[in-house]
Amino acid sequence: MREFPKDILIEVMEGVIEDLHGHVHRVSDLAVNLGSGLGLGEDDLERLALAGVLHDVGKIHLDAGILGKPGPLNEVERDLMQRHPELGFAMTRHRLDPKISEAILYHHERYDGKGYPFGLEGEGIPLLSRIVLVADAYDAMTSARAYQPALPVDFAVHEITRNAGTQFDPAVVDVFVELAAIDKLPLSLSA
Repeated sequence: MREFPKDILIEVMEGVIEDLHGHVHRVSDLAVNLGSGLGLGEDDLERLALAGVLHDVGKIHLDAGILGKPGPLNEVERDLMQRHPELGFAMTRHRLDPKISEAILYHHERYDGKGYPFGLEGEGIPLLSRIVLVADAYDAMTSARAYQPALPVDFAVHEITRNAGTQFDPAVVDVFVELAAIDKLPLSLSA
């Protein structure tokens, strides 16, 4: 397998995605901490670190106007946005460990099967993807975005806990709550 120029991808992503550097590194750090709490081995923790950084890489193919839109997306824009996991998978599948590319592809699948792009559910979703989903959702809520201000950490913890078993894997949420209880959740500058 060829070495993938990850730093170049991150530079390209920074030109497209608001607060990319902070977001992807916070997602990566939290994903690794969640994986560690779940008892994953060193290889999977390394995969999580890279999947966290690259989970949104497919967004470099999207129009910056959609990514930075201050209001709700229309149906066409939402459909385009929901393609970013597949685009990221297509970019990485022949260059990275398959588990990393899968984590990118499935990181918006929900535990109840109502996610995208394929509607996978429960343990049919790779564990690394279920972990990245929690980390990504937490950071999205606690970071200022064009479409919403940063929400309080307590609110984000409550939302993730409330959605255990529907949007999120309950086992991942249990570890997330443990990290929250010991004040080990990453904070964006805007939180």
